Amino acid sequence: MAAEDREPFFSIIISTRDRPGLFQVALRSVLEQRFEQKEVVVVLDGSTQENLAIYAELERQHEGVNFQKLVHRPNGHGQSYTMNFGANHSRGRYLCFLDDDDQWTDDSYLDHVYTSITAADRPVDLHYSNQRAVDSNGVMQTKNVWLDDLIPRAIHQKKNAEDSYLVDTEFLLSGSGFAHLNCSIFERSFYESLGGMDESIRYENDRDIFIRSVDAASVILFSTRYTSLHNIPDSKAKNNMSTVSSSIQKKLYQMRVYDKGIALCEQDKVVQFCCRGKTYELKHAATMLAEYKRYRSAAQYARAALLNGFNPRWLAYTLYLTVRAWITPHSPSDNSSV
Repeated sequence: MAAEDREPFFSIIISTRDRPGLFQVALRSVLEQRFEQKEVVVVLDGSTQENLAIYAELERQHEGVNFQKLVHRPNGHGQSYTMNFGANHSRGRYLCFLDDDDQWTDDSYLDHVYTSITAADRPVDLHYSNQRAVDSNGVMQTKNVWLDDLIPRAIHQKKNAEDSYLVDTEFLLSGSGFAHLNCSIFERSFYESLGGMDESIRYENDRDIFIRSVDAASVILFSTRYTSLHNIPDSKAKNNMSTVSSSIQKKLYQMRVYDKGIALCEQDKVVQFCCRGKTYELKHAATMLAEYKRYRSAAQYARAALLNGFNPRWLAYTLYLTVRAWITPHSPSDNSSV
């Protein structure tokens, strides 16, 4: 049986909107994968007429790629919806995702993942790896945002195959970050059991599915390999998920992610992780609102953070905000948009 006649082992879903130039780089990085038993599903989330013409030409150039098109909406359908849409129109046993402004950097990535998954003695729910990131000026990020700080500790976990290790929830939550969607691979039925990505969340939806996944998964593999490159969105740009929402709206999405974990996750360690995360976001929201002189709102978030975790310095700051709110209870700044 020819490779193209077999059911794909991997389905790679790329969602794109008004970024055909960046998308071409992402698509090329997937097509250059040496592993053959794969399919590529592209979800075109609307675009300008000019860009639609470019996408149409790219579709003609890549007949083997499954292009799915959504109707145009002013703000698009959102990453969660488009990735779920792509997953529903795919056939692979394992689902991979890639943002249209990022790229895979290892053309043997899927070969290694296949070797790792098939070497495991039990069906694998999740496979994570690592990525590097550069900002809009081409400067490499050094801060641990994803699973980088787990790499040196992985050698103490049970070895699976090559550079992959069998890990558990506690290990994954012991780091300072989470797994980006670019380097997360889900077994199809497991992804479906989660309900896919949360379509009501438009920011940090990858953190949301990471939290829900590690709470529910039975078998998780972690590879110390770097497999992708993430382009940090330019804060001045208007056409990416990280910049379409205001700063406060982003905080609300982040707090919703942790609230979901607190309310719905089963493992105590995951709930505790979400409680810590929400406390941090409450504090950040309070300081951010204070910068905008929205003291009443800031004081509310500060008090909520204080209840989540008492800290003498934070108590003092909460009292300060409360006094400022009392002094200026009807400040025009409290009613202005952020």
